[in-house]
Amino acid sequence: MAKFYVQSGSLRGIVDCIDAQCAAVWAIQRTLEKSGLQQWTDDSLDDENGMFELDEEIFVNERGFDRTDSVSIELHQAFVHWYQLRKAIETLTRSWEERLGE
Repeated sequence: MAKFYVQSGSLRGIVDCIDAQCAAVWAIQRTLEKSGLQQWTDDSLDDENGMFELDEEIFVNERGFDRTDSVSIELHQAFVHWYQLRKAIETLTRSWEERLGE
């Protein structure tokens, strides 16, 4: 795995990931955790909970912060990937729990 420098809005972080998209998804998860949101719902994302600490784009780079050669990933795109991953994990968890309960 590579080390990525991730920044958007007031978020700046360094994360080990397999690719830039993974690093952008990490930015979403990190922001939600920091906001105290354990579960996302339509009503939970508003200006007061900190989700909008991120800008419209998430910049990812393997060499450092504030670089002109950073990969730009749209916040919406990263959020969709985060949401799909979250749903897949929930489905697998339910399936596993059902099998253990049998």
